[in-house]
Amino acid sequence: MTTPAVARRGFTLALPEGFIELPVDEEDFDIPEVRSTLVAKMAALFGLDPDSEYAAATAAAYSAIGLTAGQGMDYAAVALYRSPDDPTRPIMITLTCTTMPSEHHTVPAAVEGLLEVHESQAKGVPARHRLPIGPAVTLVTEDPQALEYEGESVPILSRQVSLWVPDPDGTTVGVVAVQTNSWQDWEHVCVVAVDIFDSFEWQPLDES
Repeated sequence: MTTPAVARRGFTLALPEGFIELPVDEEDFDIPEVRSTLVAKMAALFGLDPDSEYAAATAAAYSAIGLTAGQGMDYAAVALYRSPDDPTRPIMITLTCTTMPSEHHTVPAAVEGLLEVHESQAKGVPARHRLPIGPAVTLVTEDPQALEYEGESVPILSRQVSLWVPDPDGTTVGVVAVQTNSWQDWEHVCVVAVDIFDSFEWQPLDES
């Protein structure tokens, strides 16, 4: 019987101020400490009374965002900013992270393989990306959607840039995705994404 491959190392990121961790498992939000922490952070973000129903409802709503975005992921977070171009326009950025098992022989070979896979799937625009720790691949995707509002269909464009990083030992590929519906501020979101990507650091290899 073949033993399934497993990711053998994790990674760390330095997130800008404003990102709030979201639960990626429904059971996590049921833990009182997790729920109360998220309620307190959302209350502080929106200027709400942490003991109010509004704070609890807001935390539940953003928890749902984390559960949706973080399906199959190890970590999810969200940040809300004001647009540098229009202070009245909010920017919401969702971040997700995961690791995938790999059996690549070298990092360059893994990069070429990732580019080939993404190009064959034709779901976005892949490109080579150079991190401080070494080569990686980015993938930019778009998802046109529509929101029904007062009987009319309002177009919404969701964009995502993801980072794919093969580890130097041939065991793991780290994946970081930054997504937003704030298409008007896509350039600003990309600046945030690149800063996050550049902070990528591998944790020690699990030798077990």
